[in-house]
Amino acid sequence: MSFCRRTAVFLVVLFLLLPAPSRAQDVDALLEERSAFLWFEGEALGDLIIGARAQFAFVYVDSALARAVAEDSDAPEWLRSNIQFFGSRETRQKALFIVQLRTIRNLKLELPMITIGTHALSAADALTNIHYVPLGDLPPGLAVSFAVAVPLSAVKGKSVPVAVGEYASELGFSIR
Repeated sequence: MSFCRRTAVFLVVLFLLLPAPSRAQDVDALLEERSAFLWFEGEALGDLIIGARAQFAFVYVDSALARAVAEDSDAPEWLRSNIQFFGSRETRQKALFIVQLRTIRNLKLELPMITIGTHALSAADALTNIHYVPLGDLPPGLAVSFAVAVPLSAVKGKSVPVAVGEYASELGFSIR
């Protein structure tokens, strides 16, 4: 093998073995534009949130995010384990969302308290095993995520309202 050919093979192998930092940036950028956050019982005081019981994050999963996570071996485990539902028969004609919950104080949570678009969640919407969905009286310091499927008709539009009880936010990502 000639020197040029060996050098070319070496560069190709080196390129394939190097981590791709752009993939991690892609996942982070995709997550940022597909996420909405809200504080349950929290009151904003400048940059601080006072008195919150919990923080919720709602992540919309589409093909671009699913593909980026599949290609990024450094994607967070909570994302990797919940994104597996994308493209399954349970999500046909539905939108996949991952709900992340982090409790700060005791919280009593039931699924119908959570609305995504115009749809109040029920046990039938949970894709994660219902035994792993945090319900009832929850202790402080709990951090958990779970996947839900919501009818597309409930979330279509330029933005999607999300709420837990009377506390609401908006996902500014257009869902078709």
